[in-house]
Amino acid sequence: MAAQNWKSRAESVLSQFINSDDSLHVKSFITDDVAPSYLQDNSSTNALSCSYGVYDRLLGCDCIDGAVGHVGNGPCFSVVLAWIKLALGRVMRMYLSNPLLLALVPLFMGVGLGFWIGRRSVSSSRCYRANIQPKNHISLWKSTTDFVLVLFVNVSAHLFHVSRLFQSRQSNDSELFVEERDEVTRQELRSQESTRESGVDLKLVPRHIAVIMDGNRRYGKAKYGNATRGHWDGSKTLIEFTKWCMAEGVQALTVYAFSTENWDRDPAEVSALMSIFCKYCEELRVEALQRGIQIHVLETESERVPPDVREGIDRMVSQTKHCDKFTMNICLSYGARGEIVNACKKITKEVLNGSIDLDQIGEDHLQKMMLTGHCCDPDVVIRTSGEERLSNFLLWQSAYSELFFLKKQWPELKKEDLIGVIRGYAEGRERRYGK
Repeated sequence: MAAQNWKSRAESVLSQFINSDDSLHVKSFITDDVAPSYLQDNSSTNALSCSYGVYDRLLGCDCIDGAVGHVGNGPCFSVVLAWIKLALGRVMRMYLSNPLLLALVPLFMGVGLGFWIGRRSVSSSRCYRANIQPKNHISLWKSTTDFVLVLFVNVSAHLFHVSRLFQSRQSNDSELFVEERDEVTRQELRSQESTRESGVDLKLVPRHIAVIMDGNRRYGKAKYGNATRGHWDGSKTLIEFTKWCMAEGVQALTVYAFSTENWDRDPAEVSALMSIFCKYCEELRVEALQRGIQIHVLETESERVPPDVREGIDRMVSQTKHCDKFTMNICLSYGARGEIVNACKKITKEVLNGSIDLDQIGEDHLQKMMLTGHCCDPDVVIRTSGEERLSNFLLWQSAYSELFFLKKQWPELKKEDLIGVIRGYAEGRERRYGK
């Protein structure tokens, strides 16, 4: 009760600085995790807050617990940090929505910078011609004004960068997550039960299909004018594709969701992708439990995954371990070269520890060290969008896989495309393994 009162008081204080639109985000900042220990109810479990909203990560603050993500642990720090985020957001919104400010701020920045450079040049020239040094009080005044001007230029540039980030985040969040649309999509996916349509003998159906889900950004730009919207449609296609595979008798599916190279993309897009992972980990866990899907997340640089996404992943993986109807591997922060390097490191440790002799190392042993050791290698690798390369995906495991390159973008994929691949594999491909 005391913790709840503390949260109510903090929300009341914050409401004085924000408008009605911002008030929806107050509770995402004030959580039980940052309340004093004597105000928390030890009998309840503090759920980890996961809110990638408009202001989230604007100042580098992830939605993680106080011990890891906050500089301070007290409630006052939480209130101050939340107020700074909301106040900065309002300032940026006013700036972006006012044409006069958009014109004057860069103008004043240019005038200030020009005045500073010109003043320094004139002062230096006069002192040089007169062969004298400026007086102490003049030098002090000059140093102070120079410092102020430099500070002004740097702060203005920083605010401009933050304004672009704020505008991008606001657009991405409002377009990515629309609760009414999401609920309609959930109902459609639950009602659409897939049936077996290929007619291929089950013995000839590929046991394991791997997919490079390419083309989400191009699809989003073409259809919505926004690349990040394509990722949301791509996640819907993934759920449908999984149903199609299960209906056709496929036993395992591996999807390339996020590569180690993808971390170098625009921060706004990376944040949007992490938002999708965080939001739908729980829904995927529920669907997997209902359908008997065992989920594995394959990572080669796991330390780069945000803590809130990590919590959802760990829960999803641990609670689906007993499922045995279908295996789904999600490659997240994954690179095939990194996977091979990590496997070699594990074997090296075994040799140094004396648990294995050097002559005992072979392909079978290295195979066990791979992240896909729990399932067979993929019979088929599919890549969408028309690109014809593996892009650092399952390089070891796809040595003898049949490759299919489809012209469609990933969100455009239909069940007939999968059926075409299955029929092409069963009827048109002969796997000789070098014999």
